[in-house]
Amino acid sequence: MDNKAALRELLQWKRKQLDPTELGWPPRHGRGRRAPGLSQAQVAQLLYVSERTYAQLERGEMNAPADDFLDRVASVLRLEERERIALYVYSLGHEPPHPQDPLAGSTVPAMWAEAVCSVVGNASYVNDVAWNVVAYNAEFVRMFPHAPHAEPAIPDRNLMRYMLLSEAAREHHLVNWETDWAVPLTAQLRNAVALHPENDDLQRLDEEVSADPVSGPIYRTNHVAYVHPNGDTRRMRYPWSDSGHEADHVSRCCDDHARSQEGDVTMCAAMPLGSPGARFFVLVFKPGPGTSGTATLSGALPE
Repeated sequence: MDNKAALRELLQWKRKQLDPTELGWPPRHGRGRRAPGLSQAQVAQLLYVSERTYAQLERGEMNAPADDFLDRVASVLRLEERERIALYVYSLGHEPPHPQDPLAGSTVPAMWAEAVCSVVGNASYVNDVAWNVVAYNAEFVRMFPHAPHAEPAIPDRNLMRYMLLSEAAREHHLVNWETDWAVPLTAQLRNAVALHPENDDLQRLDEEVSADPVSGPIYRTNHVAYVHPNGDTRRMRYPWSDSGHEADHVSRCCDDHARSQEGDVTMCAAMPLGSPGARFFVLVFKPGPGTSGTATLSGALPE
């Protein structure tokens, strides 16, 4: 099936599901079989366009329809997010630039908590579109620097705030923080703030990071394009669990923190369907010497 046929079937199917009487039209009377749902003329009226204009879209003959027009069609026909994505793909050949629901990505289905906890041996977590951690396993908690003989704890439920604003992250946890971590992280944050201007948590992060004396200059002058974290490998220190035997590369970053190992952490990322912008991560840590900074960057920081 080509895109024109798929678009026609999608829109006709959605029209048939809507009852005109619920939208203000009088009930149909008289003999003869009536097609169920809205007519093309009625959809056009709701869109404030001519019937010919809407018919062109439904036939797949509208050349590059505007995003705002497609969003109005999605709203009038009450398309779910996955159907709206299909509308864009069939009409324009690509997915929409942003989700229709302003809250998309701020909630994650509860089943992901169970999925994350089932991961054994590697830190795993799910964060929402604003980097609030919503599910995590025991290895994730153990990943953060902590005082000797103290129970590990998550220092901040917002992971972006921790990575960019915490002294523990910048000075002790994330190795080569300024070059290997801060640059791609601030690029990600800049992209998320632009995509989700209605998200209060992201707007607050934008203000806090911009005002920070350490991260702020990097954030404000960072011209690197959005960096997707999947597959990136960077250096970090991982607290050492004393199991009764020594291991190579175990040391102390400072007197305040328990012993740890320096190594490479590779980020394996996926997106929970139905939560655009949220991410599921498994962090694969390998202690010892290695290479870091394998994030793919587009552009460069100014000298």
